[in-house]
Amino acid sequence: MKIVICPDSFKGCLSAKQVAQAIYNGMKKTFPKGEYKILPMADGGEGTIDALVSALGGKKYKADVLDPLGRKIRSEYAILSDGTGVIEMSSASGLPLLKPQERNPLITSTYGTGQLILELIKKKVKSILIGVGGSATVDGGVGMAKALGVKFFSDSGKELKEGGGFLGKLAKIDITNINKDVFKTDITVLCDVRNPLTGKFGAARVFAPQKGADEKMVELLEKNLSHYAKVIKKQLKKDIEKLPGSGAAGGLAAGLVAFLNAKIKEGSKFIVEKTGLENHLKNADIVITGEGKIDNQVRFGKTIMAVLEIAKKHCVPVIALCGMKIGSLDYLYKNGLTAVLPIVPGVVSLETSMKNARKYIEHTSRDIGRLLKCFYQGK
Repeated sequence: MKIVICPDSFKGCLSAKQVAQAIYNGMKKTFPKGEYKILPMADGGEGTIDALVSALGGKKYKADVLDPLGRKIRSEYAILSDGTGVIEMSSASGLPLLKPQERNPLITSTYGTGQLILELIKKKVKSILIGVGGSATVDGGVGMAKALGVKFFSDSGKELKEGGGFLGKLAKIDITNINKDVFKTDITVLCDVRNPLTGKFGAARVFAPQKGADEKMVELLEKNLSHYAKVIKKQLKKDIEKLPGSGAAGGLAAGLVAFLNAKIKEGSKFIVEKTGLENHLKNADIVITGEGKIDNQVRFGKTIMAVLEIAKKHCVPVIALCGMKIGSLDYLYKNGLTAVLPIVPGVVSLETSMKNARKYIEHTSRDIGRLLKCFYQGK
């Protein structure tokens, strides 16, 4: 019996690789005769580097960059065996880099992500993949662009300060000194959402509260992003405001399109394709996937949805593990999901759940192995 294990990360807790290994460890205890294939997945957020390096080969590197508040940190990036550079913006500009009391999208910046792009340009890669999940920012990618040489001025002629709180003062964009080598590089943005830059489902109204914004800050950021988009349209002749996915990472995706001519792609589908998941599912008997929270948002570009599309095509049942299950999941069941199994054994705190996640995953997977042993004896 062939079992494909292909989870995403349990964000802020375990990487996709760690989750996959825990699933394997648990199932192997009670179903040792299974043929296992482990393929960690990602949707453009945390785990993108691991998923691609694991599937395609490559090498990881470290670089000194600035975090969302301008402090020096060591950040990771990779170059795949085919010469493609890979960045997770969260490693330089991500929410996990900040303490809860430090979260403030009015002043957080994507400058460090721009520094990682520069590192790869110096290494003369021909293409760069940028996973944009898990950001601490709503600056429209201005910080990133600054790191590459773009300048942003107010009416008074002063350069804008870092953060989305100052975008409303933008009057002039000067791209004269942008690093020209960036235009020799194909840049692809891997998104885990399809949200536009502004509006009801835009970067500010949907995601800013997760990054520390109160209602007043959300409205200011929405107004500022709208102004920012209008200045870009007028001065750079690029309309990024309603582009699907442009709101990802607080508008970093919009900035990458506007300043670096990047293309936006659905991260989960891209990674599923690059890892060759479909070839492994063609003759599989069951698929085990999962991520930290499974809710109605899964349908919008998340890993589980991409896995389901392929599994349904080949009539393979899918079981998903999660730390938290919220709301109706009828849409997922109608699209091929067999079952969702929360790993938490009872009423416990979030802190306890995250601390013991590896053990909980192993225990739940051990039970899955028992069921398989019961129904697939001899296979």
